[in-house]
Amino acid sequence: MKQMTIDGLPHLPFDVAESLNQLRINLGFSGENIKIIMVTSSTPNEGKSFVSVNLWRMMANVGNRVLLIDCDLRNSEMVSQYQMRSDEEMYGIVHYLAAKIGLNDAIYETNQPNGYIIPVTTSVMDPTILLESKRFQHMLDECKREFDYILLDTPPLGSVADALNLATYADGSLLVVRSGLVPRKMVANSMQLLRRTEAPLLGVVLNRSTVSRKAYNYYYRYSRYGYGYGYGYGYGKSKKKK
Repeated sequence: MKQMTIDGLPHLPFDVAESLNQLRINLGFSGENIKIIMVTSSTPNEGKSFVSVNLWRMMANVGNRVLLIDCDLRNSEMVSQYQMRSDEEMYGIVHYLAAKIGLNDAIYETNQPNGYIIPVTTSVMDPTILLESKRFQHMLDECKREFDYILLDTPPLGSVADALNLATYADGSLLVVRSGLVPRKMVANSMQLLRRTEAPLLGVVLNRSTVSRKAYNYYYRYSRYGYGYGYGYGYGKSKKKK
């Protein structure tokens, strides 16, 4: 198994850390059969990947062997955003699903104790075939034997159909909602879509709602995408970089 160093894991303000830790505890009451958890949102820039990465870290901190799989094959920025690096050439989920490497070469042991990651190191215009392949199911079957929890960080529900495809592999799903950004009807529609899948909706994570101003500014800085989904990948209209 290869080694990875993550230099960009932030020091969380107390309010944010406590909220994420409470989320971890609540998920522990979901049942022993809930091992693969999909994290998604309705739209871009709701803090979905921030929740995924830091929930992964919280779970690992208490001794769970946790694998985070970046499933945004179209437009992931997780590697650059969190400054992930390796002394060897980095491969990831796309290379594995395309049968270019074995599973052990796609999983990285990180400098976060008990924390493992399968990153996205190259993007794909249309990953549908890869996500629906037998290799994806085989990957999860093998990883369930090795890890206590597996977190799937997926694209937003309102952008592409990838998240709904991935929900068929999960034991449960979390919907991240940014307070004041997404209309209630859109949130209700996302919840309805998730409830139609085989994976139960475990809960809704409302973020940026009641934290202090200092924590709010910090959270915003680490959870927003620089370019936004759809920038040259067909999620929707392209957005100019701000």
